[in-house]
Amino acid sequence: MQRNSALELNLLTMQTLPRELFVRQEKMPAQHYFAPHHHSWHQLLYAVEGVLVVDLVGERYFVPPEQAIWLPAGCQHSVYSEYGADLKSLYIDSSYSLLGCGKASVLHMTALVRELILAAAEFEPEYPLQGYENDLVQLILQSLARLKRESRYLPWPVSEDLILLCNRLYREPDNIETSAQLADFMAVSVRTLDRRFRRETGMSLKQWRLQLRLMQAIELLNTDQSITGIALELGYSSASAFIFMFREQLGISPSQYRKSIVVSPVKANGLAG
Repeated sequence: MQRNSALELNLLTMQTLPRELFVRQEKMPAQHYFAPHHHSWHQLLYAVEGVLVVDLVGERYFVPPEQAIWLPAGCQHSVYSEYGADLKSLYIDSSYSLLGCGKASVLHMTALVRELILAAAEFEPEYPLQGYENDLVQLILQSLARLKRESRYLPWPVSEDLILLCNRLYREPDNIETSAQLADFMAVSVRTLDRRFRRETGMSLKQWRLQLRLMQAIELLNTDQSITGIALELGYSSASAFIFMFREQLGISPSQYRKSIVVSPVKANGLAG
C-alpha cells in the first residue's frame, strides 16, 4: 500500500493525531541520535531489529527487539542507536488509558503484537474508521495493556561530574579501571564516590558497572559479532568469563539469548522521514 508521505511528514509538527493510533517507521543508521524532545501524545518505541538506547532524566533504557518502551504524553526523551535499528514508533492519542501507566515503562513484546504492529505500519495515516484497519488498531490497543512490564533499566546520575563519568564508562565498555582509580580520576575518595553514586542511582558503582556491561552485552548480541569478540570488547579476559556473568544475571547463556531473538520474516517497505 502506498502511504500518503505528505501527511506523514506533517505529523512531526502536528499537535493532534489524524487517528487514535499511527505507526511511524524509520531506519535508524548506526550512531543516529534524536535529541531530547517530547510529544503531545503517548508513544511506544519499538525496534524490530537493533537496540535502542533511550535516555530520560536520571534513567537510561536499553531496548532490544524483544522489548518496547512506553513513553506517556509529555515525557521528554532522547533516542540513540549505536549499531542501527529498524524503528516502529507508535503514536497513540493521549486519551488512551488502558495501560494505566503515567510514567515510562519497558514492556515485553510478544510475537502477536509484533506482527500486528508490522501490519499497521503499512496503513494510511487517515485509515478508515470502519473495517479491517480500525479493527486491527483496536486489537493493538487492547493487546498493549496485556504486555508484561519489565524492570531492566539503568539508573543514570544527575550530577554533572557523575554523568561525565558514566558517559565515559559507556563509551569505553572495555574499561577495567578499579573504583579507586576512578575515584582518583574524579579527585574524591572511594567512600565519597560510592556514597554519591548510591544516593543518585540507588546502587553501588560496582553494581552499576555490572548492569551496564549486561545492557551493552545485550546490545552487542543483537549484532553479528562473535561471542568471543563481544567478551573482549566488554573487557573480559575470556569468553568463558563473559558467559558466566551473562548466565548469572539472566539465567541463560549468550548463545541461548541470541537464538531467542525473534527475526521477522516481514520487512517494512515504507519509511518515514
